[in-house]
Amino acid sequence: MHKAVVAKIDALNEIPGANAIQVAHVLGECVVVNKNAQVGDVGVFFQPELQLSEDFCSNNNLFRDKERNKDKEKAGFFDSTRRVRAQPFMKVKSMGFFVPFSNFDYTGKVNLKVGDQFDELNGHKICQKYISEKTLRAMGNKNTKARKKMEVPDFKEHLDTEQFKYNANRIPKGALISITAKLHGTSARYGKMKVYEELPKWKRLVNKVYPIFPGYKWDYVAGTRRVVLKTQDKDKDGFHGSEAFRFEWLDILKPHLSEGLEVYGELVGYANGKPIMPEHDIKSLKDKAFTQKYGDNVVYKYGCLEGENKFYVYRITLTNSDGETIDFTYPQIVSWCQKRGIDIVPEVCKPFIYDGNEEKLRNLVAELTEREDCLSEDYIDHSHVSEGVVIRADYVNMQPMLMKSKSYAFRVMEGICDAIDPEDAEGEIV
Repeated sequence: MHKAVVAKIDALNEIPGANAIQVAHVLGECVVVNKNAQVGDVGVFFQPELQLSEDFCSNNNLFRDKERNKDKEKAGFFDSTRRVRAQPFMKVKSMGFFVPFSNFDYTGKVNLKVGDQFDELNGHKICQKYISEKTLRAMGNKNTKARKKMEVPDFKEHLDTEQFKYNANRIPKGALISITAKLHGTSARYGKMKVYEELPKWKRLVNKVYPIFPGYKWDYVAGTRRVVLKTQDKDKDGFHGSEAFRFEWLDILKPHLSEGLEVYGELVGYANGKPIMPEHDIKSLKDKAFTQKYGDNVVYKYGCLEGENKFYVYRITLTNSDGETIDFTYPQIVSWCQKRGIDIVPEVCKPFIYDGNEEKLRNLVAELTEREDCLSEDYIDHSHVSEGVVIRADYVNMQPMLMKSKSYAFRVMEGICDAIDPEDAEGEIV
């Protein structure tokens, strides 16, 4: 979900020593607001990872640079990126941005109610997912390369993972809940799928009379979050350098991939002589306890030695001859991986049947996400911070509900680092 959410303030707390600001509790998050805000006020919440539009920031005088604001005498606190960040104010954790409805008056008449989600109003763009300039450049460079298409319609992208705090109410009572660690790496998927390529002219002519040539073959396929990689791509460079490290894992998985089986997971550690994901600056947390525990910077290595990487499975599907895809349940994924000696993202609590108590579930997820007693230690490697957890709900549908909950520490550092993997943002299938 990369949209603003209409929500109300559930509670307010004072900030010691602050005269103009206070802490509001909105959708389970703590957000810094001005002193005029009251409990029960309804407004619009922007989560971290969103980018506000130029139009919205200018009309509401939110830019730090006064010249970009409608009122040149007023200044806000957003820089040119317009990125909503998780950040500390006077040692208070602020997990987003909350504004009253009056901020949208410039768009014309609006009729909004609690629970509504939007990214534009009356033709005015309001927000979108934030993608860094570095990522946009990398995406642009890739998309300008002319590459032959390879059709693999059953090799499907991973499901979108929604924000837990804003979607917890959608989980049905009786669902099987599994909560696993969220790993900070690069997405990968592998499968044995039908690969369609254009037939020679003579075979196409024969098929018009006797359809005997299927036009596809079963083959092993690798991919990033969005892109299908050809075998000959293993020596080409992607965002992380040579793509060979992805194909090394395909070779490991080949003996276990039956026709129509697709395995999704996270590649973590190192690739091509450097960490897969950039270091994070611990100092950005402005918390001495974190600096004393982790040092000035953290490397997301997940127990890997330099030069090593690991693949952790988080989803498996099977697509039948009709193109219908069925997900393995989490216990089935565990069984499949254990029998084959393949790593799976670690569970952080035992799976359970959801009793419908939303408040209880929210409290559990918050505890497992933040782990305040050990300063957000990662579940695999205690030398760095945990990204958070993923909540999976298996119910009557063929696909599970997947939701993420990122730790405050990680979200603050991610906002400073601007680290988004372009491989996850690609839209082209090559």
